[in-house]
Amino acid sequence: MWKLPKGDDFLPGVSIQELQKRYQAEKKAKPKVRLLCAIHRKEGKSIDEIAEFTNMKRRTVHATLWRFVERGVDAKESVKQSGRPPELSVKQRKKLVRRLEEGPPYNKGGVWTTQEVRDYIRKEFGVLYTQGHVWEILTALGFSLHRPRPRHYKAPSQKEVDDFKKRLACWRNITGDKGS
Repeated sequence: MWKLPKGDDFLPGVSIQELQKRYQAEKKAKPKVRLLCAIHRKEGKSIDEIAEFTNMKRRTVHATLWRFVERGVDAKESVKQSGRPPELSVKQRKKLVRRLEEGPPYNKGGVWTTQEVRDYIRKEFGVLYTQGHVWEILTALGFSLHRPRPRHYKAPSQKEVDDFKKRLACWRNITGDKGS
C-alpha cells in the first residue's frame, strides 16, 4: 500500500503535458487540486513535498494519489453516491398527493397540519417520519406550507362586511365623495 509509484511509473499512460492541460481546463476547485497533486507526483516529488506545496495533510495527499493509481485520470472527480432509498415508493407518494388534495377528514378548514400528515403516513404506509421530514416531503410534492390567516373572534362576519360596503357606497353616491 505504501509503495506509491512516482515519476514515469505514476500514471504510465499519461504525460505531464496531458495532466497540465486537464489542470488548466478544470473549473472546480477539488478536482483541480487533485490534478495538481498528480502533476507533482508525475514530476517525481515526494508526498511530503506535495503536502507542503498544496497545504494538504500527508494522508490526504497519499489517498488522492492512490485514487489516480486505482482509477486513472478520471479519479479527479468524486464518486457519486446514490444515498439511502426513499421510504415511500413513487406509487405511495402519488396516493399521498391524492389524499392530501382531498383534505383532512376531521378538519373543516381543509388544511392539513404536519402532525395530521405524519399520522396519515404512519397509518396508511407504516412509515414513521419526524415532523421536519414531513415538511420536506410536502415541499417536494409541491405543497405550500402556509396556514390560513386567523380571524379575530370579534371580527364581523362576511355578511356584515358586505352590508357595510353597500352602505358606504350609497353614502358616497349621496355626498359625491370619491373616497381616498
